[in-house]
Amino acid sequence: MNLKLEFPEDTLIINREDLRETFQEMMGEILQRSEKEEVMTIREAADYLKVSIPTVRNMIANKEIPFFQKGQIIRLNSRDVKAWMWSNSKEQL
Repeated sequence: MNLKLEFPEDTLIINREDLRETFQEMMGEILQRSEKEEVMTIREAADYLKVSIPTVRNMIANKEIPFFQKGQIIRLNSRDVKAWMWSNSKEQL
């Protein structure tokens, strides 16, 4: 019995263990990157939302946007800001 398998030219064949190791490395990199990017400054939030820094400060003062404060330092959690933006965009529709 002759069996011939044909794969597209750019197909990569990898064994399960190598795939598992590669996947774990990729997930580690993604988690590291997301931890670093999770907390935003007011400037970063303004850039992300495409508004001015004073606009973000006003939104914080009016408690329109989620933020947290440690002493005098104000920060925004990127996940909270994205969720806030998503919920506000739904209200606009």
